[in-house]
Amino acid sequence: MVDIFLVLYALNVIGISAPQFGILIAVQTTTAILCYLPAARLADRVGRKPFVLATFTAFSLFPIAVILAHTFTGLVLAFVVGGLREMGEPARKALIVDLVPAGARARGVGLYYLIRSLAITPAATVGGLLWTVAPQVPFVLAGAIGLVGTAVFALTVQEEYAG
Repeated sequence: MVDIFLVLYALNVIGISAPQFGILIAVQTTTAILCYLPAARLADRVGRKPFVLATFTAFSLFPIAVILAHTFTGLVLAFVVGGLREMGEPARKALIVDLVPAGARARGVGLYYLIRSLAITPAATVGGLLWTVAPQVPFVLAGAIGLVGTAVFALTVQEEYAG
């Protein structure tokens, strides 16, 4: 809901420059790269659910961290949180693949991403409408929806099905 609005918020609301936004993307990508492989290896050892929860939590907290940031330094910290969204991605993708019979995995994963993409298609429009209320509103709503989804996952997915 907010990805498309991150650059607008950072440049127009907080007031950073376009090159500074490029630095933020580099910070986010570097954070993601640094945590991706170690987290994937750890998830295989200790279980996937904690890493998927960490990813969902980072996804939820990232938009909130962005609106709490009022300076470039604050945005750097927010984009570190944004990079941490990748921590549990290998574990999350493994959960998706594990749910599909071996002979149908490619189709199953493709179907998952089709359904997910269709489900989130209206999000940018909703975010745009909420932006007209106040630029912070889509960020707050995205964070709240993410936290609800994280709680649902935490309460309903048993570790034996997540590992």
